[in-house]
Amino acid sequence: MKKLLFVFVLFLVFGCKDDQDDSVKVANNENLEVEDFIYKAMNYVYYWQKDIPNLADNRFNNDKKYTAFLQSFDGPKKLFDSLQYTYDRFSVITDNYIDLENQLNSISLSNGMKFSFGRISKNDAKIFGYVRYVLPNSDAETKGIKRGDIFSHVNGTQLTETNYVNLMLSNTPTYTISLATINNNLTVQSTGTTITLNNSQITEKELYISKIIEHNGKKVGYVMYNGFASNQEDDLKNAFADLASEQVDELVVDLRYNPGGSVATSQLLAGLIAGEHAGKVFGSMEYNAKLTEYNRQIEIIDSGIRLGLSRVIFLVTRGSASASEMMINGLNPYMDVVLIGSKTYGKNVGSFIVYDYIDNKKTKNPNHTWALLPITFGIANSEGFSDYGDGFSPNIELPESLSNLGILGDVNEPLLKKALDVISGTVTVSNALSTHTVLVPFDEIQIEPGRAIYNPTN
Repeated sequence: MKKLLFVFVLFLVFGCKDDQDDSVKVANNENLEVEDFIYKAMNYVYYWQKDIPNLADNRFNNDKKYTAFLQSFDGPKKLFDSLQYTYDRFSVITDNYIDLENQLNSISLSNGMKFSFGRISKNDAKIFGYVRYVLPNSDAETKGIKRGDIFSHVNGTQLTETNYVNLMLSNTPTYTISLATINNNLTVQSTGTTITLNNSQITEKELYISKIIEHNGKKVGYVMYNGFASNQEDDLKNAFADLASEQVDELVVDLRYNPGGSVATSQLLAGLIAGEHAGKVFGSMEYNAKLTEYNRQIEIIDSGIRLGLSRVIFLVTRGSASASEMMINGLNPYMDVVLIGSKTYGKNVGSFIVYDYIDNKKTKNPNHTWALLPITFGIANSEGFSDYGDGFSPNIELPESLSNLGILGDVNEPLLKKALDVISGTVTVSNALSTHTVLVPFDEIQIEPGRAIYNPTN
């Protein structure tokens, strides 16, 4: 479920050990190579470096103190965690950068069931899983898993707050789920049906749906997009070329499960949606004081597509993060942006992968496969607005309900239906606070989106 990423060229500067200030070094007899890499990387590229006392440039005045500091942590991850800013929810460390690179390209071990977790009340340690959507041609689809299915047990064990990560997110080759229902008295009850699902390496097609809906005499383009992978841009271009050829009157972009991805792809999507504004400032990136030379503005890409729209409607949830929010923020100065759903995640910062390079030829250290994905820059739009760390509130609030999730892309699916009501004029944005009732109240447990988002070479 969790998606991470992105690659940046700045590691050419950091990654080369010959370019580092090695006035303080690890004692020669200590095997702290990974810890040394982590510390120096965070000292150099971390967005909040100046706010972390232990990352101060004058923190250590000799190698013994530096070595003792690195030794004081129980492994690389503990060191990395200790160097993070209090409010940093996003920085990531991995001991296998190959897995991280695969995630960049939406490649992961999966059975095709895309799920989240919830519980009936916040005081209940027991939780349940529910299916948001299913990937086509996957094991889950073959075995009849569908959107809205609920499961309470995995491998015969009740899901709880403390075990769901190991049971569901540890890339085990196979596991068995026990299907369940939620009764009118708000209790989760097993149906007695179990399904065994097998994981395999899958490349998720992030363009999940693209279609044209005829509605009240208008052609409405509907695009459900679940990521910003830079290796899938042709799918986006082809979809929007079709929308342009059909001369759509309105556009609904569904980002409800989109945790972000590549800034370059976000720029492209902006150019596909608002091609008339190509060349205008889409956003700006601000780095720490050591990297101010990399501060820059990026533009809306000229995609060659001109839809001629003055408005775009985004469907959003707490799962809409990072590049999805950058899209909302970046287009807002140029067109009417309407949000329908629930509050977005609130990620107004980005990252790049930092490797332990040993020379100027980008040779990765052969002694380990550790890499970092630390927050390295803040994001603003052309008007300088970046204050969405709490997320964007929707113009029309309409949380997804387990009692009525609907079929994605169907005109009666609640969020899409509300968008069509706005387009037809039966609902206006100014007075459209939803009276929708969530018939099955539950507290959703979020798997934090973790996509990072920039490659300045594009």
